[in-house]
Amino acid sequence: MRVVLSSSTAEAVSTVVTMIVDKIESHPASVIGLATGKTMEAVYAEWVRVAQDRSLKLDQSFYFMLDEYVGLPDQHPESFRVYIQRRLLNPLELKKSQISFPPAFGSNLEKDASDYERLLKESGGIDLQLLGVGTNGHIGFNEPGSEKTSRTRRVKLTTETREANKVHFPEGNMPAEALSMGIGTILEAKSLVLLATGKSKADVIKYLMNHHDDSKCPITYLKSHADFTLVLDPDAASKINLKI
Repeated sequence: MRVVLSSSTAEAVSTVVTMIVDKIESHPASVIGLATGKTMEAVYAEWVRVAQDRSLKLDQSFYFMLDEYVGLPDQHPESFRVYIQRRLLNPLELKKSQISFPPAFGSNLEKDASDYERLLKESGGIDLQLLGVGTNGHIGFNEPGSEKTSRTRRVKLTTETREANKVHFPEGNMPAEALSMGIGTILEAKSLVLLATGKSKADVIKYLMNHHDDSKCPITYLKSHADFTLVLDPDAASKINLKI
């Protein structure tokens, strides 16, 4: 695990975007795994800015979404499909054929999850997987208790996760389940980069530093990956004994 301590949130975001852009510039046909959540919003805004400033060629790149709520219509405003369309696909004018979404609204989710795994393998695998982390250590929607060997599957969201996300569902229809890449699926990516920002992430980052392969905190599984970069802002790093 490589830890990058940044002097500000903006610098942490810039570090992650530089990794993405460098990957695509050196390998235009890169396959990138995309995460969602508040932490990633700044990453996508900066990615768009840099790509437009540098006329970054993206026509050969391909993208896989990490997860999606079960049962939401394609164009539900809080679906991750709409999230990424608004923040990345549309601004960068990427084609629909350049991205694959977890099929989380069909009648046979077990088969759909298996098909998603097949698509990942047929693509040659993810070159760079972007990740955030929940305060309870979940990665994607792999909640505490998830196994290291887990694959793309239907998962039940914890009360903590639902509470953290219910602000986005003011009408009270917060989904109870999601379709998520599994820990084992994520670990097959060639490179992982996780961005953690803000004081709310300080405890889980401290836990990560002191534990390995702990099912109570799925982020700890990532430490076994040969190319895992953890990027932190000062607040997220505030409870660990490392220096910038």
